[in-house]
Amino acid sequence: MIKLKQKGMKWLRLLHILTASVWFGGVVCIWSLVYTSFFQLTESEFLTVILLVPGLYQKVILPFALLTVIQGIAYGLFTNWGFVKYKWILSKWILAVLVTICTGLGGIRQIHVVVVNIELSGFAGGFADGGLALLFISLQIIFMVMMIILSVFKPMKRK
Repeated sequence: MIKLKQKGMKWLRLLHILTASVWFGGVVCIWSLVYTSFFQLTESEFLTVILLVPGLYQKVILPFALLTVIQGIAYGLFTNWGFVKYKWILSKWILAVLVTICTGLGGIRQIHVVVVNIELSGFAGGFADGGLALLFISLQIIFMVMMIILSVFKPMKRK
């Protein structure tokens, strides 16, 4: 199997840090936008701003998330780290799946559900309308912070 040399590893690591940073920063920005939308905007402002969230997920976060996952696959294939050789790497893959589930079921889906509910019954704002969306986006952030901690400290690494 082809393995990356030291210079290739450095480039892969640099690209991985940059793309993961954009992914994480994008999710934090989405959380801020959603929080502001539910707690500080009127119904008409809300309906204008909240519809930006799915587009931001699709046009900014999704491409960087996919690129980061592809880099993780490259790490698994072209380095000695593998996919399950270390428990911390396996944990990161599990967390990546959880982030994906939270994005699809929580972040994007809940926004669509809320918009439909508001159009039918009006805008209450706060946690009444945005509780589930904020919960799922918060879970994404928590899972991503856990992935960062695992990457830095490698707590379950074999000696």
